[in-house]
Amino acid sequence: MDRSVLSLRVLELYGPGFTSAQVGALWLLTLPFLRQRAAEQAAYQALLSGALPPATASRETAHGGTDEAMARADLYGYVAPGDPRRAARLARKDAVVSHVGEGLYAAMWSAALAAAAFTARDAAQAVGVSLRHLPVESRLSRAIQGVLVAYTRGRTWEQAAAEVHQRYGTGSRRDALGNACLVAAGLLWGDGDPCRQIGLTVRGGWDIHTSAPVAGSIAGILHGADAAWPSIAATRVRTGLPGQDQCALVELARRTLAVTRVDSPLR
Repeated sequence: MDRSVLSLRVLELYGPGFTSAQVGALWLLTLPFLRQRAAEQAAYQALLSGALPPATASRETAHGGTDEAMARADLYGYVAPGDPRRAARLARKDAVVSHVGEGLYAAMWSAALAAAAFTARDAAQAVGVSLRHLPVESRLSRAIQGVLVAYTRGRTWEQAAAEVHQRYGTGSRRDALGNACLVAAGLLWGDGDPCRQIGLTVRGGWDIHTSAPVAGSIAGILHGADAAWPSIAATRVRTGLPGQDQCALVELARRTLAVTRVDSPLR
């Protein structure tokens, strides 16, 4: 939530024309250092040393392909409903602060998927549309295409999840490639029931602190407020950001809607 609310703050301060350098500067002003993980922590250290994006993200840190940027990118799909290209471009400007390669592409995919979900008829269409906004030669694009093909051919979720683990298990539970595939699988095989979509994603394992919220976010867009959600739900979230330790969800929704300007130019 720290990172999603910070992405919202970026848009409030600078609009959709924000730069990666502005994102990095806001990190230094507001993000608690010890709450960051892997690539984000490495990028934070680079920012402290005076580096500017995209030099703050490096393959040499061994974290550039992790999933933290994917976790904070769905917000950019919220502010570009029905426009996955715009969402992916916004997410890329944010993600390059900390990620490269598949970690960067996973952020673009998460944002594009959220944007596509607003107008898609189902999860399969949303996933298919989102892939148009990734480099076709990327491993992530090929991997998610493989999950989608398995779904259309009638394979079971168990078979698909096992194949993802076999192909993309790298020894790091935070690898963006595998976790994105598990999100896609949960959304596809659980379609029609948002709680099942989240549940299957959790059953897939690895970094459920990232994959489950992303799946829940997309499921929320696909099914809306009238779906079969649990009767007891949180109305507030907590963050480590200054002055925003308690955020009402209704207020976050209002703020998000306020920065949704689909016709504003990007840099």
